[in-house]
Amino acid sequence: MLASKQFENSIAFDLRASWQARALVEARGHTAMVLLSVISHSYHEALIVLLPIVFPGYIEPSLPCLASAGKVDKRGAIVADVIRKDHVVVKDAVIYASDVALQNDFRRLADRLDLGDADRTEMFKCVQRWVVADRRLDPNFNPKDPDAKRLLQ
Repeated sequence: MLASKQFENSIAFDLRASWQARALVEARGHTAMVLLSVISHSYHEALIVLLPIVFPGYIEPSLPCLASAGKVDKRGAIVADVIRKDHVVVKDAVIYASDVALQNDFRRLADRLDLGDADRTEMFKCVQRWVVADRRLDPNFNPKDPDAKRLLQ
C-alpha cells in the first residue's frame, strides 16, 4: 500500500513537471482557454488525470471556454466555437486575427516557461494539430496582394 502511494506521488510529481502542466499553470485568460483546448485535442485521456493534479478540486472548465478545435477562416483568422458565460455557443468566434498571432502567443508562453527545444517543438506540434481546417482559398494567400479584395468578397 505504501509503495502504491509513493508510485502515485511520483507520477503526480512527473506530471506537474511536464510542459503541459507548467503551461496550464502559467497561462492566463485568452491563452489559457486556447491552451486547454490544444492539450485536450492532443492528450484527451491524459488531461483527465492531469487537471486534478494541477488544479486540485477541478471539475470542469470555467466559462467562457472553447467547444471546438481551431480553424482558419477564409480571411485567415483562427476561429473556434466558444461557450460564453451565459452558456450560449458562439460558432466560429475569432480567437486570433491570424496564424501569426497564434504562433506569437504560444511563443511568448514557451519563452516564459523557458521550454527546451524538445518541449517547445512538441507544444507547437500540438498547436498545429489543434488547427483542424483551413478554409482559405489558398493557405499561402497574401491579403496584401491587390487581388485579395476581389477574392475575399
